[in-house]
Amino acid sequence: MTAAAQCCLLVAVEIGFRRGLGPETTRQIAHVAGAASVAGLPFFLRLSELVALAFFFTGLLTWTRARGLLRSVHGIDRASVGALVFPIGLVVAVLFGWGHPAAIAYAALVLGVADPAAALIGKRLAGVGWPVIGGHKTLAGSATFALVTAAIGLLIGIAVGDVRVLAVLGAAVVLAAIEGSLGYGLDNIPIPAAASLLGIMWLGL
Repeated sequence: MTAAAQCCLLVAVEIGFRRGLGPETTRQIAHVAGAASVAGLPFFLRLSELVALAFFFTGLLTWTRARGLLRSVHGIDRASVGALVFPIGLVVAVLFGWGHPAAIAYAALVLGVADPAAALIGKRLAGVGWPVIGGHKTLAGSATFALVTAAIGLLIGIAVGDVRVLAVLGAAVVLAAIEGSLGYGLDNIPIPAAASLLGIMWLGL
């Protein structure tokens, strides 16, 4: 059922693409919805099932890219492997954080919300920036990533009844540094993995 629901998400964004939404928009929608949905999966799926889902969607996304399908995700003009490694990054976060569902939720939401927010603001606000392998990062984008990540950490801390403000801010800075150093969409692997570990070790999730 989970796999079917995720496939329906891909179908929905493909329909949106064919009805006029740009590939950057549909890709971001899939990114946000896909990662955010993972936040709740450890509460009702086994670890082996989550790993199987990650392999399935990695294979599906690789096959659709090779065949020139799913343009709503693969049709962007820039070089990126972000979509292909997206499930891998999430499953690594699950493996690191298994037994700590709040830490996994934190990792998934950071990838699903903070990362696209940084991309959106970074494109709209020029200003100070720097080149990275496979792309270009901006101060506005990194600051947005850090702020959104801090907000996610505070909200999850409130939800579990343990708010660690300094740890939340420190984790946000570390994760923003990771996001600001990688291009080609490769940050989709270390961001959720590091967030899961920081969620456990620093935020006490």
